[in-house]
Amino acid sequence: MKGEGTLKTLGFWAALAIALLLGTAPARAEWVEARTHHFVLVTDSDKAAARAFAARLEQFDAALRQLYGIADIPDLHSRPVTIYALAPEQFFKVCRCPGVLGYYSRPLTGPRIIAISDPKADRKLKLGDLHSQALMLHEYSHHFMLTNFPGAYPYWYVEGFAEFNANVDFQEDGSIVLGYPANYRGSALLGGSSLPLRRLIAPEQFGYGENVNLNYGRAWLPTHYLMLRPQRAGQLDRYLAGIRAGQSSFTAAKEAFGDFAALDDELDAYMKGDLAPPLRIPAAAAAAEVRIRSLSAGEADLLELWLTMKDGIAKGYRKGFSLKAERGAGKHPDDAAAQVMAAEVSFMAERFAEAEAMADRALELEPKSDRAMLLKGRLAVQKALGAAPGDLAGWSAGREWFVRANRANPQSVEAFYRYFGSYAWAGAKAPGGAIQGLMRASVLAPESEQVAVSLALQKLREGEGRAARSLLIPLASAPHRPRDDNVAQKIIDQIDAGETKEAAAALLLLEAKVRGPY
Repeated sequence: MKGEGTLKTLGFWAALAIALLLGTAPARAEWVEARTHHFVLVTDSDKAAARAFAARLEQFDAALRQLYGIADIPDLHSRPVTIYALAPEQFFKVCRCPGVLGYYSRPLTGPRIIAISDPKADRKLKLGDLHSQALMLHEYSHHFMLTNFPGAYPYWYVEGFAEFNANVDFQEDGSIVLGYPANYRGSALLGGSSLPLRRLIAPEQFGYGENVNLNYGRAWLPTHYLMLRPQRAGQLDRYLAGIRAGQSSFTAAKEAFGDFAALDDELDAYMKGDLAPPLRIPAAAAAAEVRIRSLSAGEADLLELWLTMKDGIAKGYRKGFSLKAERGAGKHPDDAAAQVMAAEVSFMAERFAEAEAMADRALELEPKSDRAMLLKGRLAVQKALGAAPGDLAGWSAGREWFVRANRANPQSVEAFYRYFGSYAWAGAKAPGGAIQGLMRASVLAPESEQVAVSLALQKLREGEGRAARSLLIPLASAPHRPRDDNVAQKIIDQIDAGETKEAAAALLLLEAKVRGPY
């Protein structure tokens, strides 16, 4: 199982394509980290290949900003997306999710993409075929939307947007050609099954399509058509503007597109005829700065264990993983990063004494390790949770560590969030500084469900129902939420009806659910 906020978007791809990816696993090189403004790429590769890979990712981000008119936000450079580009066999060991080839998740520690990377297989494929590169760009497109387009977007457009962006060709002059056909959807689109536009636009009203591959293909098709064909120029923007103004997807679509049957006919003809040519996006004005480092021996040894545990292992198996991590850390007693990684694994396994010992060792080696400080704070809070109601020592100790982590890393979303939580979850009134910190976390991590829910509850308690409502709208429209249990939408409805107490009670329950273990 993956954690809250995970988007497992590409699990429907054909077994034949999976076999192709598995057939040419690259030889092992060394683990390297390539860091840019928007990405931290961790890959098992030589440094030159990692540098080129990271530069392409930055080219892609720059192209999206040009295409959609999105300015860069320096504040968000402190929270880049970490991409773990894994060889196929390693990905499946880490993911433990048959049929899934990659996913995006957004924990407090920072957004990340874990995906198959197989450049040798990619080179044998044509544009529009199943590329591991397209998979990563699809997932990054989700993150780009969440962080740069705040608001509600319907399921079909979320996936259509990602599919439209993902099929690209990187040119030698630094430009990108974007909008190639997603040919791996062809069998579903041309296979005789249909998904009328009204069902795509308003599935809660007309019924959800159960063929996921067809859903994604039909989402790509109108996105491609509306983006690239001049006959309906401006209609997609009007549709999205209507949704942002509070209209339902169905109403906004009727006003923007007109007769659904006519557009259905146009889309069918477009699918069977000549597609519009892709877009060429010029190179960015300046080449991206890429910083390369090799992972330490301890980091490399613990990476697979750490990644597997971070994204969810059933409770009965966690002790075994923590014991392996502790043995791994023992082999690298002078590696602060290895000590922290093993400590985090042991914390998740509820081996708190062992986690504390390794966090202490990490701080001996690296006194400014905010990760170790955050873990020390969480360990103190664990003691507070088990103490008598009037014993506040654990909460105070936890807050002290969260403050120290903030000083070590002033942009740490987790430090802001957990400091605020040390009051809210202890049943105490949060002081102004803690609230300001939570608001800052919302700026730095607009994609974080945990931060959004906590801040929505705080705003509702302050009588700012409109602000709380705005924070909940993206959750209510999240494409991978349970279909029949839209808690966020129910809370929005309560706010709209003036049922503030009921909304606050429901938000309190939702907050406890999304924050997970302290």
